[in-house]
Amino acid sequence: MGLLRGVLILIVCFLLFPSFGSSQSRGELEKIKKELLLRQERLKQKEKKEKSLEKKLKEVSSQAGQVQGKLRSLKEEYKQIEREIENLSKEINQLQQKIEKIKEELKIRFIELHKLQNGTLLQLLFESKSYGDLINRMKVLSLVAERDWGLIRQYQSLVMERKDKLDKLRGIQSALSKKAKELEALHKRYVKKETEVKTILAAVREEKREELRRIAELEKRKRALEELIISLQKKESPVLLSRLKANFPLPAEGILKKLPHYEGVAIVCEKGTKVKAVANGKVVFASFFEGYGNLLIIEHGRGYHTVYARLEKLLKKVGEEVRMGEVIGIAGSSGTEGMVYFEVRHNGRCEPIEKWVSVPITQ
Repeated sequence: MGLLRGVLILIVCFLLFPSFGSSQSRGELEKIKKELLLRQERLKQKEKKEKSLEKKLKEVSSQAGQVQGKLRSLKEEYKQIEREIENLSKEINQLQQKIEKIKEELKIRFIELHKLQNGTLLQLLFESKSYGDLINRMKVLSLVAERDWGLIRQYQSLVMERKDKLDKLRGIQSALSKKAKELEALHKRYVKKETEVKTILAAVREEKREELRRIAELEKRKRALEELIISLQKKESPVLLSRLKANFPLPAEGILKKLPHYEGVAIVCEKGTKVKAVANGKVVFASFFEGYGNLLIIEHGRGYHTVYARLEKLLKKVGEEVRMGEVIGIAGSSGTEGMVYFEVRHNGRCEPIEKWVSVPITQ
């Protein structure tokens, strides 16, 4: 329905304005074709940009995925080192407990040795049965003390070794944490870039859809205009309007009067006067039209059309065949008088009414 109305409006423009004549319509058709080519070129550019953005999006998504993978691996490594640190800490605590235990034992032994130094030690040595026994007793005491100190040094060495390893692991953990933060920042940048590309891509796709919609609309207009031009060129009426010049009938009886800014003629008549078709033809427009009021256009073939405007009432519809003298509407009013506006058009141009009638025309 919308397309039909658009075609009818096009017909009205074709008839009422010279720029819509046959050659002008072809010019309009050429404009549509040029716009079509322009739109199609734009569409190609949009498609090219779309492919480029899709490729870029794929690359950015891949990079974001790679960084995400590295980040996951790094976090796993971080957790592994965390577990090693936890185990080392436990081991250090166990060694420290052993050292404390040996220290407690040595403390007790030192107390005992201190007691021995007050007499008991000398007594222990003097009770030796021989010199060799004395030497052995002294060696035993020395070995016991040396063994205890050796254990302490061994455990302390282990503690230092474990602490060095712990410090190293913590250093690695700190480096991993720093690296993880860098990767997270990089991943955020890639995700942000990915979002930006997606937004641009969505906009380009929307523009592409709009171009496709406009191309489809232009194609439809192009076909409609081509069909209109062909149909207007092919159609002929059994009775040619040009043959009526010698005895041309007016659509209504009245006084002919020129109107400012209009190419046709006003027929001033009584209110309610019946308006008749001046020749056989077919109604191609019957509706309200801005600046002309109720408007009816009849096609007579060979590029001839007659225009009847300012009607109070339209009695024919688009597509109806009419005969010469058949009532097609009722004249409208202009103040206290009735009036109908009339034009004869050939190939879209308004013909001087003087070429058709010999009735005087007032200004």
